[in-house]
Amino acid sequence: MNKQQKQSSSEIIKRDYPYQYFGAHVQQNRTSFRVYAPNATGVYLMREANGWNPKAEPMTQNEDGDWEIFIQEDLTWSEYKYYIENHHDYLDQPYEMARIDPFSPQLAVTWGLGDNRNFNSVVCDPNHFQWTHKHLERGHEPMSIYEMHLSTFHDGNYRDIAHKIVEHVGYLGFTHVQIMPPFQTPIHSSWGYLVGCPYAIYERHGTVDDFKYLVNHCHAHGIGVIVDVPLGFGIQDWDCGLANYDGTDLYHHCGARGWNNQWKTRIYNVGDTYVQNYLAGLCTYLHYELGIDGARIDAVASQIFFDYDRGFWDWPRNDREAVEAENWELFNSLGGDRYFEEFGYWLSEAMDFAGLRFLRDFHARLQHIAPNFFTIAEESRRIFPRLACPVAEGGLGFTYAQNMGEMHRIRTYLQIPVADRKIEHIEILIHNNSPEKMVNAMNTHDECANGKIRLITELGSHIPLIGLAALCWFRPGAPMIFQGDEFGEEGYFDVFQGLNWSKTGSSAALHEQQITNNFYDLNWHLTHEPALARHEISSMIRNG
Repeated sequence: MNKQQKQSSSEIIKRDYPYQYFGAHVQQNRTSFRVYAPNATGVYLMREANGWNPKAEPMTQNEDGDWEIFIQEDLTWSEYKYYIENHHDYLDQPYEMARIDPFSPQLAVTWGLGDNRNFNSVVCDPNHFQWTHKHLERGHEPMSIYEMHLSTFHDGNYRDIAHKIVEHVGYLGFTHVQIMPPFQTPIHSSWGYLVGCPYAIYERHGTVDDFKYLVNHCHAHGIGVIVDVPLGFGIQDWDCGLANYDGTDLYHHCGARGWNNQWKTRIYNVGDTYVQNYLAGLCTYLHYELGIDGARIDAVASQIFFDYDRGFWDWPRNDREAVEAENWELFNSLGGDRYFEEFGYWLSEAMDFAGLRFLRDFHARLQHIAPNFFTIAEESRRIFPRLACPVAEGGLGFTYAQNMGEMHRIRTYLQIPVADRKIEHIEILIHNNSPEKMVNAMNTHDECANGKIRLITELGSHIPLIGLAALCWFRPGAPMIFQGDEFGEEGYFDVFQGLNWSKTGSSAALHEQQITNNFYDLNWHLTHEPALARHEISSMIRNG
């Protein structure tokens, strides 16, 4: 292979599989470390062998501008950090900071008193775990989804949780589990959504190999695994996050555009090529290295609308006259412009066109390099009717759209006294002719927390819960519930309180058994009735 061929191969890996190029990698008895920090004036490797001396092992910049160092040892399971300097004059003061590796599959964490904590990256062996069922042997349809939060679902590490999933979720016949973000976070109360290092599995439940065991065990019993991915934002913390990584906003937008003040998070700069590769590579990594079948992309609205959760006019406004033709073409293919009388601005003025292009290109890339990986758009506004349509047909390429608005309408409908209900109120849901495939969430974590209560507590009886489940299963789309709905868990979702498993098995009350048996029956029909398995409106019209 000549120099030009090597360069071309390297560029493809950096674009589509960046985790294979950056980070720490062991080959025979040599360990390479490579990090992207283009604005740094110096980068050093810190590790136990050099006494965590910030300046002991300087890294060098290669011809691509990336910092690297090669250690003639097998350093598997060793801990390390990068010490990054930026002494450029444009900074008010010199920047020197020890940082984690952005491509760490695993972090070693030491928790002290108060805010005292330490995060180190870990050199991992991606081939150490022996897969037997890395991917589902069947396709992802038919699909019924059980959304879960690992810590509150079951105690123990990932391996213990894996067995409980198969025992409980597998018995009920759910085809997939959807795991709330299993990535490293310093803030457990965030439910996993305030992610520090997106490539690192949350150490609270074990190692990356333990997590692979969970995926493998689920697949061995016919259960697919979906993970919730916050693709648009990350935490502002420096010790386990990516903010101000090389002394500049390397991963995030600069200024006000780079902040979500309500969530206290940093917004990824998806207009930057490296950041695009980093985020798209995350899903490639999840699929090929961790065996994940699909991703629910969280808070899509925050990625494509400037005005989402940022206050009235607390966002940059587009000049409609200056919008480029390429952006208008994409925008119009999704549904086009409209004027919001109540707010006094056009939709196009509030669009993050870079976010739209990124999601379109992201899905075009996935279709090429990971065609079996599917995505679900969690987009609460539902302004565009073609988010979950193929890129070739003018959509953004999501496989499914999560139907948040309709879930709210159905729950409102159930509050109406039975005598006053009209079939017309929900008939439009049953005969929905949307070109998109939908995920019909009967409930989600958001709908039973932050002041909201669980379904059975809200409805006051298990009878409407059974009827609601039937509606979700017997209409076009993939049904989904949140953990605990299947046995009538009451109250609200609390990240520090586990499920009440006394409501299952021989100790369950009669109405709890009825709810559980109902979901078992619904899932049986889903997997045995071809019309239900297709998840689309045409399959529900027998004579059409």
